[in-house]
Amino acid sequence: MKATFFERLGAYLLDTLIVSFIFSIICLGFGNYTSSTELLIEELDNKLLEETITPEEYLEEYKDLLYDYQKENTLQSGISLALTVAYYVVFQYMNKGQTIGKKLLNIRVVDKDTEKPVSILKGLLRSLLILSILSGTSSILFLYILNRNTYFISYMLLLIIEAIFTLITAILCLYKKDRRGLHDVMANTIVIKE
Repeated sequence: MKATFFERLGAYLLDTLIVSFIFSIICLGFGNYTSSTELLIEELDNKLLEETITPEEYLEEYKDLLYDYQKENTLQSGISLALTVAYYVVFQYMNKGQTIGKKLLNIRVVDKDTEKPVSILKGLLRSLLILSILSGTSSILFLYILNRNTYFISYMLLLIIEAIFTLITAILCLYKKDRRGLHDVMANTIVIKE
């Protein structure tokens, strides 16, 4: 029997909490760039409100701040990406198609044709767009090979593609008879009840 959209969503939310908790523990000692960046953005906002800078200057300075922030946090981005792959791909593979969230909700990812657990390669293919692995990897690479403006354009395009992909996937999981999203179709997988 196929897992429902809400079972899948529940498992995803549980898994997201688990991965976020692990990430926050790992990154606890890295310091907090957010507060200094927030202060700089607040300063920038005040300049705009006081009309000491133009909206165009504001956008340019804001892009610089955001670009610098992304570069300062490359290590954290890499850790987040590695955790996502380790948990949703490797851990799921080692547990025969189940993450902790899927196990708690008694659902499992399997190959559509054989109903056997999926390989690591299929798990990675299935996760590329739906879990932002592609945009996360690209973001880190783009920071060091593209200039600031090209970086923002490229990264935003990838985020838009992922958002559209996720929206279509949610609609398919809700309304399609076999409850398979685009990521399931790409990897030839299906999520079933135990």
